[in-house]
This record gives sequence, structure tokens and C-alpha cells, in this order.
Amino acid sequence: MLNWDDPLTAPVPRLRATPPDQGPAMPPPAPQADDTPVAEAPVSLAPVNPEDKRVVNGQADINQLAPFKYPWAWDFFLNANKNHWTPLDINMAQDVHDYHHRLTLEERHVYENVLSYLTTSDILAMRNIGLAVMEKMSAPELQIYQARQVYEESLHTWTYQHCIETLGLDQGEIYNRYRVVPEIHRKIQISNRRLDSILRPDIDLRDPDELHNFVMSYLFFAAIFEGCWFYNGFSPIFSLQRRGLMKGTAEQFQYIMRDEVLHCTFGIRVVRQILQEEGVVPDPKTVREMWDETEAAEAGYARYILRDPILGYTAEDHIEQFRFVANRRARQAGLDEPFPGARNALPWLDEQANLRKEKNFFETRVTEYQTGGALSWD
Repeated sequence: MLNWDDPLTAPVPRLRATPPDQGPAMPPPAPQADDTPVAEAPVSLAPVNPEDKRVVNGQADINQLAPFKYPWAWDFFLNANKNHWTPLDINMAQDVHDYHHRLTLEERHVYENVLSYLTTSDILAMRNIGLAVMEKMSAPELQIYQARQVYEESLHTWTYQHCIETLGLDQGEIYNRYRVVPEIHRKIQISNRRLDSILRPDIDLRDPDELHNFVMSYLFFAAIFEGCWFYNGFSPIFSLQRRGLMKGTAEQFQYIMRDEVLHCTFGIRVVRQILQEEGVVPDPKTVREMWDETEAAEAGYARYILRDPILGYTAEDHIEQFRFVANRRARQAGLDEPFPGARNALPWLDEQANLRKEKNFFETRVTEYQTGGALSWD
């Protein structure tokens, strides 16, 4: 049965009455003068005008949700809740068999390193939204969706951990690859450098240079980190799924991918709104350096995880698809395409994000594993 007591907290001993043979009990303390503060007279405030709201540096009441200035942000929140799931809802039994008996050594190498990169990246994403971005939003409809996003990044991390545990992989070895594999570490290092610059508590977004840095950091996070690296990062697992392998993992990645598409689209929409409201113009040289640095890191990563091509998927496919998706994200952000002429090397990838969620998890969940103590379904 569930135990709601905290086992780490010692019980508080009860006070015992003084026995008669030990003298009278101490008298109660004398009443003190009433120092309760006098209630202040109520203050009347002007109603919130939605036109006073801004993405950053707004002057409206941050605690008042409506009237909306950004109804599209509220729609993102409502849509995010339609993709609600947990990794325990998906049967992984076939994946256990596939990993141990059907995958080649090259395919295991791909699978393990994709998990290693993604699980570290989603923790980084959760920290960035929760600590660096969300607090700087000055309209609550934006913050509410980002609060949901923080939860989703935590859920994604749980999903990768669930895959690692279910397959019996060495957690210490998998989780430490981002530190010891240079090609994985480089992507994490770039992300940390670009995102940590806006974690400072003294950042002032009324300063044009600070605001430009914030915009570039958020653009990197939304358009590249989530819009390219994540979006493209699931494709090696989807290539296995297309051959009937690791279908449970791939199904979980499909749900994650839908979350990430919303994250990317929302972030780019916020960046464009800031550019419009604050009159910020991204520096073309800074933008070009961002694309070049991230493409080089993705190319190195692809050539490591796919050093030996697997059936139907190569490092060059992965790199070309990054360029193609990068052009799409640039257009969404109102920027010039960084890689003109890039081709759609994986035309089936968009299908993974566009499939409708029709599964009834109650009918398909694995009920042999119960959680929360002694549960009863009667």
C-alpha cells in the first residue's frame, strides 16, 4: 500500500503533562499587545490593456492572462496537451529482442549514440527554457506554454532513460559519452556556450546589445537546436523503424518529435515577434557564423555515428537533410536560406511528424508492470 508518511522525518514527540508530584505546571505566558498590522485601504488599479503587453520588457500585469495579446501562444498550449503520453504507455518487448538479436554492431552503435546525445540535450533544453527564457517573457500566455515545454523536456528525458533501462544498457557508459566522445561533446559545448550567455541574472534586455544576444540565443535554440538537431536527430532511429526494427523506441520518438515541432515553431514565432516589437535586426555575419558552426558540428556527429553506413542510411544523407531542414527554419524566421539548393535527402522524415495520434493507450498499455504501490484496476 502507498505510504504517505515521510520515512526520513522522525516523529515529533508529544508533550506530556507534568505529574502531580513534580509541582505545578508553568503558568501560561501573559498575553501580548496585539501587534497585528492595520489593514491598508484597498487600492484601485487600472484594467490591463492587452496592447501594453510585449514579449519582453512589457509593462502589463504578468499575472493576468486575458485579454490575450498573443492568442496564438494559448493555442500552442492547448495543442500541446493533445499530445499527452508517457513512455510506459508503449510496449518495448520487441525492442529488447531486436537490440539483442537482430541489430548489427553498426546499428547498435547508431542507436546507443543517438540516445546518448538526445538524453543530454533534452536536459539542456529543459534548463534553458526554465531558467534562461521563460522568466524573461512578460506576457503570461507565453509563459504558460513554456511551462508545458519544460515538462515535455523532462518527459523526453524520462523516455530516453526508459529505453536505456529497458534494454539493459550501461547507464554510466551511455550517459558519459557526451563527455568522452568529441563529436557528441562538440554539439553540447556549442549549445552550452550559446545558451549560457543569457542565463546571467544581471541581463538587461533594454540594452540593445543584450537584447540582440538574447534573440540570437533563442533563435539558435528554436531553429537549430530543436528545429534541426532534434528534428534531424531522430531520423537514424526512424530509418530502423522503416525496416521493422526498434519500433517501440521509434514510436516514442514520434511523440517527442511532435512536441519538438511545436517547440521550434513557437520559438521562431516568439523571435519574430521580438524583432517586430523591439526593432531588432539580426547581424548577418553573426547569423552566418551560427549556421556554419552548427553545420560543421552536425557533419562531425553524423560521420561518427554513421562511420559505417547502415542499410538505407548514410552520414551524407544525414548531413544533406540537416542543410535542407536548416533552409526551412531560416525561411520560417524570415532569414535567407543558409544552404541554397540543399535537397530533401529523407523525404519520409516529415511523415513521422505528421502521423495522426489515434492509439488508445488504455487498450495498449503494458499492465504487467504496476506503479504506485499496490494498485487495483477493479
